[in-house]
Amino acid sequence: MKKIYKSLVFTMATIALTSCVNDWLDLTPSDSIPSNSAITNYNDAKTALYGMYDGLQGNSTYTQYYAARMFYYGDVRGDDMQARTQGMRSSSCYEMKYTIDDAPNMWNVQYNVLRRANRLIEAVENNKITDAEKNQANVNNIYAQAKSVRALVHFDLVKVYGMPYSFDYGASMGVPIVTTPIDPLNASAIPGRNTVAEVYAQIVKDLTEAIDSKALNVSKSAGDNQGFIDEWAAKALLTRVYIYMGKNQEALDIAKNIIENSPYSLWTKAQYANAWDKNNANHINEMIFELVNSGSDDWADREGIAYLYHEDGYADAICTKSFVDMLAQDPSDVRLDVILPVQLKTDDSGKPTDMYKTYGDNRIFINKFPMGSLGDMRLNNLPILRLSEVYLNAAEAAAKLNDKASTVKYLNEIIKNRTDDTKQLVTESTATLERVLLERRKELVGEGQRFFDAMRNNETITRYTNEDEKGWHYSINKESQVFDRSYFRAILPIPVSETNANPILKAQQNPGY
Repeated sequence: MKKIYKSLVFTMATIALTSCVNDWLDLTPSDSIPSNSAITNYNDAKTALYGMYDGLQGNSTYTQYYAARMFYYGDVRGDDMQARTQGMRSSSCYEMKYTIDDAPNMWNVQYNVLRRANRLIEAVENNKITDAEKNQANVNNIYAQAKSVRALVHFDLVKVYGMPYSFDYGASMGVPIVTTPIDPLNASAIPGRNTVAEVYAQIVKDLTEAIDSKALNVSKSAGDNQGFIDEWAAKALLTRVYIYMGKNQEALDIAKNIIENSPYSLWTKAQYANAWDKNNANHINEMIFELVNSGSDDWADREGIAYLYHEDGYADAICTKSFVDMLAQDPSDVRLDVILPVQLKTDDSGKPTDMYKTYGDNRIFINKFPMGSLGDMRLNNLPILRLSEVYLNAAEAAAKLNDKASTVKYLNEIIKNRTDDTKQLVTESTATLERVLLERRKELVGEGQRFFDAMRNNETITRYTNEDEKGWHYSINKESQVFDRSYFRAILPIPVSETNANPILKAQQNPGY
């Protein structure tokens, strides 16, 4: 077994932030010294910046964020992916039979990242960086990135622990807004919950301030700021936020700006399957923001999403039969090429393996984290924002605005770059919201979005309704077979460790727990 992998080293770091400094690798880790003395100069700020991005994956203690759980939480809770069988790492999220005592948890790691972002923000705002004037543009850029990451984490938190904005226009309980560097392990220090609307207001405030400051780098070529949030990434995230809020005109306007002015381009049909390999020359064309794994000691190792989704890993989660059947209706769709059938078909004695006996030649494994030229699926980067999603955000927003021409324009750009079947292209009469959302499912499967998309659009998730329709699903509780956002387990409970230590949060626990 290889050593576990660590994503602290971003290969673009010195290009994006400085032309001559690599010594941050030798500095004291930014979370190991008190916050009032941790960030006092530009090098400290850079070290803290890398620590903030590293926290988005997680660390050896908190393994519950983008390294794995944020992806499979959004995938297997929907209808397009499932845990392969009981006892998998994704099984609890899939089965949805947890209680307050054993529910999946992302709370602590997300608030830990907020602390890292807030420490950076505080250091800049309180003039703690003594050599800021000599590095003003870079310090301002770090500050804007920290605000963008703070927005991303609050956004993820409120999606997981609060009702969708569209449920009651944000009137229900969201999560505590934290804009100062409190200790996330001290539950009593975390304030009470803000409303969903208040959380979204903070998210939009942070993103718009970061963008309007003009301090974020603006990539002239795709991949210029790989691994860091630049202006295009902040704008792409804002389109997603506005889509969730139902602010469709705002989402459409920003998406249009990205599509027309950014250096990113959609993968073509010929490029699509191989472009997921991060060493492929076309990989960066669509990747507006991804978390970079550039070392051979990434802590996520076999707990990371690549290992969980790969047959040669844990084969933890697979596509559902209903999704595979739906996608296979168009045999020329290149997205079929990133869903693989079982490769190990026979054992050493020549007999069919149990997995092959179950699934045959059906495509089941998501291959968006391929072995490829890397030789190890665990070294893949983690996609957070792609240009394809921006096109789909534009199409969805346009459909909800009844802007048929724009819906056709943006949706067909996706379709024509994914299939040779011209009959799949839409016209103004067929460019419905349902068609947009179907294309979204096809494009973003395995990227942690389906469940959240269904909840914000008030869709019903249907795994199976009777034994004859089970497909590859294993038996789960009746209430988790078919549900919508009124099902109390559609949002997680605040962790019991938090409510036990904080009476304010205890009184604000999500209903049903």
